[in-house]
Amino acid sequence: MIGNFHGKNAPIIRTILIMGAFLLFISSARSQYFFNDRCREAYRNIFSLQFREAEKILEIEKKQEPANLIPVSLENYIDFLTLYIGEEKSVFNKLISNKSKRIRQLEKGQKDSPYYNYCLAEIYLQWAFVRLKFGDYTLAALDIRKAYKLFSENDSRFPGFLPNKSGLGIIHIMIGFIPDNYKWIKDILGMDGSIDQGMDEFRQVVAYSGPDKSIILLKIEASFYLAMMSANLQRNKLDAKTMLNELEKQASEEQLQLSPLIIYVASNILIKNGSNDEALEILQSRSSCENNYPFYYLDYLEGLARLNRLDLSAEGFIRRFVGNFRGQNYIRSAIQKLAWIALLNGDTIGFHNRMNQVKNNGASLVDEDKQALYEAISGAVPSVILLRSRLLFDGGYYNLALKELMDNSIKSYIHTRRDFIEYTYRMGRIYHEMGVHTKAIEYYKQTIQRGKFEPYYFSCAAALQLGLIYENKGLYSQADSAFHVCLSIDTPQYKTSLGQKAKAGLNRLKSKKSES
Repeated sequence: MIGNFHGKNAPIIRTILIMGAFLLFISSARSQYFFNDRCREAYRNIFSLQFREAEKILEIEKKQEPANLIPVSLENYIDFLTLYIGEEKSVFNKLISNKSKRIRQLEKGQKDSPYYNYCLAEIYLQWAFVRLKFGDYTLAALDIRKAYKLFSENDSRFPGFLPNKSGLGIIHIMIGFIPDNYKWIKDILGMDGSIDQGMDEFRQVVAYSGPDKSIILLKIEASFYLAMMSANLQRNKLDAKTMLNELEKQASEEQLQLSPLIIYVASNILIKNGSNDEALEILQSRSSCENNYPFYYLDYLEGLARLNRLDLSAEGFIRRFVGNFRGQNYIRSAIQKLAWIALLNGDTIGFHNRMNQVKNNGASLVDEDKQALYEAISGAVPSVILLRSRLLFDGGYYNLALKELMDNSIKSYIHTRRDFIEYTYRMGRIYHEMGVHTKAIEYYKQTIQRGKFEPYYFSCAAALQLGLIYENKGLYSQADSAFHVCLSIDTPQYKTSLGQKAKAGLNRLKSKKSES
């Protein structure tokens, strides 16, 4: 299951990998690990994806402070982001030799410093993330294990060292995603941890209120994790919004609020929490800077946000992503969205042409791409009314989504068994978000009953949502049953992300039962 850190939790896993690059350092008295003004300036440039400017600053630092090892780590952050955002295999082949070179440099550091193990662990962890991106799961797992051992040893020797808490938090969350039936993987790798444990470690960082201003950089990263996990796994919108507000406040204090990474995180959280207009406003605020490393995924995100409003100008942004991005993820999903736009325009031939392109472009590592390929192979044409309702729902326009379904005759847009199963699921989701839980439960149960043996994700997703309703009502036994139903349904669509969320729900139930 190590290879299944891809999924729709997009952004949970994908964003975990991006923000994992920013576990920063508290200023040390030792000259070997000195996060001075130049390093802080370089960091701000890296966070803003202005890599060339950062590299110039780091070159000056290396000449004037040759003993300082912080530039070694910061240079690795640049490589990490270059490879993770760009996804270009040729660039990976060019940069991979930097890993061993930097490890040799860091191994010359002072071993009695908490930064010694920490900096080494960060190198291993970041390159593990990169290897996961390019499908090299075996070597990635070995690097994760090395990072885990270094972080764990460091935590035993220096339990109050906050940067270490962030490093362990990432790994503990990743371990927590591994299903119980794959426990042997954790045993072989000698690792243990949970999602809750990782989140608690990030909370320790966020709670810091001491005088050291450098820790605010750590707090930005930790706040990000808490917001994303709340939004994607625990489904606590209030907590997610609270943590997002804290993240934006901290970024503003560091003059990083317009960083593409902050925009990426904020827009993802807002879209997932039904604040589509707010997300679109943030995405539109981004400025084009020739010095920035290109982050084409933001074009894709803006296209999605526009499409959620049924604004077909989304096509230009999605086309820009497909035309410029040289990686492999979200390409199939993006072309699928172009096909949907054709369908919404009444162009059925254009829809089929674009769905045929889905089969021959991109990869199928993330759930959105898997779903797009499945739809392309099936040859099915979505019901336009159901599609419009789905998009409006994804944007948080619940009344409009319901209106689409209620103002049209059911016979006019339900033509197949799949359409009917999707209809009950859409009705359940809308009523769920509108707080009409009695109707939501009724529609979810209908979806599970009719679709649990069908090759569609609707019943699996309905079981997850049913579990969340029961959990929030304190009906833990029913919630446990629903989460297990979700895990038992075999679906080729969104299986990874749905399973991860169901497992997270079961973990929460265990914690709540132990507390009571």
